[in-house]
Amino acid sequence: MNMSGAPARGSFSWHKAFGKLEITTLVLFALVLALSKIMPGSVLVPVVSLVLLGAGVWVVCRWVRRLVRHAIWRLRNRLLLSYVFIAVVPVLLLGILGAFGAWALSGQVAVYLVAQEFQQDIDALRGSAAAILRGMDDASGPAPERLMGFLSTRFPGLEMLVTNGTAQVLRHPETSKIQHPAKEIASAVLKDGLLYSGVHLRNKDRQVTFLLPLRKRYLQDLIPNLGEITLVDTVSASKEGRIRMALHEYRGAPEDFFSSRSLAPAVNALDLQVLAGMRIGVFVWDRPEQEGSGLFGVHTRISQVLRVIFSQKADWDQAALLNLLYLFAVSFLVVELISLAIGLSITRTMTRNVHYLYESTQRVQSGDFSWRIPIKGNDQLANLGQSYNMMIENLDRLLKVAKEKERLQADLDIAKEVQEQLYPRTVPRVEGLQLTALLNPAKSVSGDYYDYQKINDHHCAIALGDVAGKGISAALLMANIQSALRAQLRTAQERKADVDTAAIVSQLNKHLAANTTTEKYATFFFAVYDERTGELVSTNAGHLPPILLRGGEVRRLDVNGMVVGVFPQAQYDSSRVVLEKGDLLLLYSDGITEPENEYDEMFGEERLIETVQRNAGKSNEEILREVFAAVNQWTFAPESADDMTMMIIRRV
Repeated sequence: MNMSGAPARGSFSWHKAFGKLEITTLVLFALVLALSKIMPGSVLVPVVSLVLLGAGVWVVCRWVRRLVRHAIWRLRNRLLLSYVFIAVVPVLLLGILGAFGAWALSGQVAVYLVAQEFQQDIDALRGSAAAILRGMDDASGPAPERLMGFLSTRFPGLEMLVTNGTAQVLRHPETSKIQHPAKEIASAVLKDGLLYSGVHLRNKDRQVTFLLPLRKRYLQDLIPNLGEITLVDTVSASKEGRIRMALHEYRGAPEDFFSSRSLAPAVNALDLQVLAGMRIGVFVWDRPEQEGSGLFGVHTRISQVLRVIFSQKADWDQAALLNLLYLFAVSFLVVELISLAIGLSITRTMTRNVHYLYESTQRVQSGDFSWRIPIKGNDQLANLGQSYNMMIENLDRLLKVAKEKERLQADLDIAKEVQEQLYPRTVPRVEGLQLTALLNPAKSVSGDYYDYQKINDHHCAIALGDVAGKGISAALLMANIQSALRAQLRTAQERKADVDTAAIVSQLNKHLAANTTTEKYATFFFAVYDERTGELVSTNAGHLPPILLRGGEVRRLDVNGMVVGVFPQAQYDSSRVVLEKGDLLLLYSDGITEPENEYDEMFGEERLIETVQRNAGKSNEEILREVFAAVNQWTFAPESADDMTMMIIRRV
C-alpha cells in the first residue's frame, strides 16, 4: 500500500481476476451437471461440455498470464528470471545434453565394439576357409586336419564340412546334418531356429562350410567386462510366418547357459545404465531367398564402456580420468554457483535501490518530502540515490519557494489592485482640452505616476512622474508622491488659493527628502492648465522635457530643476506656454524612449515624434496604441524592461 491508501501497482486483486469469463465458466459447469442428471442422453451434454472445455482452457490461460505478470512485476523477480533463463537454464540444458550425449555415445560405442569383434571372428573363419580351399589345390598347403585343430581351440563347438566334389574331405562329428548352401555366405546364420556364425566358400567343385554356434558365453567373451551382450530377432519374417531365432541353449557346463558376466555396479550417481543395439544381417539356412535380420543388444554402464575403451591394464588411468572429469564437473558447478551468488548480490543491490526509489516516489506523490533513500556502497546506483535525495531536497526547497512566491504574488496582486485605485478613474472635463494617458507596468506594480485633477472651475492640475527603480519599493514611493500631491492640492482647494507649481514641487521635494533615503528619488512634471486662457504653467523636476507638436513645429518645454527627494533645499522655477488649437503636448517616461533593439539602439525621441506625427489625425487613444506598438516592435521583447507611461494633451 502506498501512503495515499491506494493499492500498490502489481498487487493481485482477486475480485478483478474473477470476472465475467470465470462466472460464465462456472455457469457452464453447473449447466453440464444439470443436463447430465436431467437429460443424460441429450446431444446438448457433449456440446455444452465442449464449450465448457474451451472456456476452461481460456480461463486457465488468463489466470496463468495474470499470475506470471504479478510474479514478475517487481524488478528483482524479473532480473532473477532473466538470470535463470540466461545462466541456469542453458547450464541445465548443457548438462542434460552432455549426460544424454555421454549415454548415447557410450551405447553406440559399446555396440560398435561388439559388432566389430563379431565381424572379426567371421573374417577369421572366412580366412581359414579360404586357406583350406587354397590347400586343396596346392599339396604343399596346410592340411585341413591341422586347421581344424587350431579352429576348434579358438572357436569351441565349431562345426566344419569340407568337400572335394562329392567326396567329403573333413566332417565334424556334429555336422552330419550340414548341407552346403547354394551361395557363399559370411554372416550370422539361422539354422533350425538357432543362431550361428556361418561361413561358406566354394571354388569350382570344392566347398568349405563353417558353423559356430552362438551361445551367451561366446557373446560375453566378445568384449569382456562390457556387460550383458545378446543377439535377438527383429524383423525376420516369411510368408509362412515370423521366423524365430534364439541362442544355443545349455549343452554342457552350467556356465554355458548362464551369463558368465554381470552388469557392474554403478561407480556413482552419474554412472547410468546404457541399452543399445545394432542391426545385422542373418542368413536363413532353410530359406536362402528369405532375408533375415537380428539385433545385437548391449546392456552396460558408462564406466564399463570407458574401461573397455582404455586399457584394462591401466586401471589407475581410468580412475584418474574419471576423477579428472568429476573434478571438472564439480569446478564448473562451483563456478556456476559463485556466478549465481554474485548475480543475486548484484540483483539485490539494484532492486534494493529501485525499491527505495519506488517507495520514495510513492511518498512524494502523497506529499511527503522528508524521506530519503538510504545510501550504501560507492557505485553508480549509490550516486543515483544521492542525486535523487538532492533532487528531492531541491524540489522541497523549490516548492517552499513556489509557495512563498505564490504568497508574494497574491500580495502583489493586492498591491496592484490598490495601486490601480490611486490612478485617476475618470478624466476631468476641461474646456478645450483632451487628456488621455496610458501606463504599461514592467512588473505587477509600477513606479510611474500620472494624475489629472480639477482644482476649481477653470483650472486643472496635471502630473506625471517616474520613480527610480521598479517593483514594490518604487510603487510605495509613487503612492507617497500621489498622497503628498493630492494633500497639497486639497489644501489649495480648501483655501481657494492659486496653485503655484514651483511651490508645490518644492514642498514635495522636501517631503520626500525627509521621509526617504537618498537613493530613492523621482523625476516629476507638474502643470496647471487655465481653460480660460489656454495657458499651461509647469514645473519640471528632472523629468524628460515634454514635447509640443504645433503643426510641423516641434518644441521641447523647459526643465526647471533637479529630481525630487535628493536635496531638500533644491530650488524650482516655472515655465509658461499657451496651447493653441491643434497642439499636441506629449508627456512620457523613459520607458518610451530608452528601450533598445538587438543592436543596442534606443527608440529615442525622434522615432516617438515621427510616430505621433504620422498618426496625428487619429484620436489620442489610437496614437497611444500606435506608440506602444512601435516601441514593442522595436525591442521584440516579450515583456517591457521598464514602466512605460505616456500622456497626450490635445488642445481642441
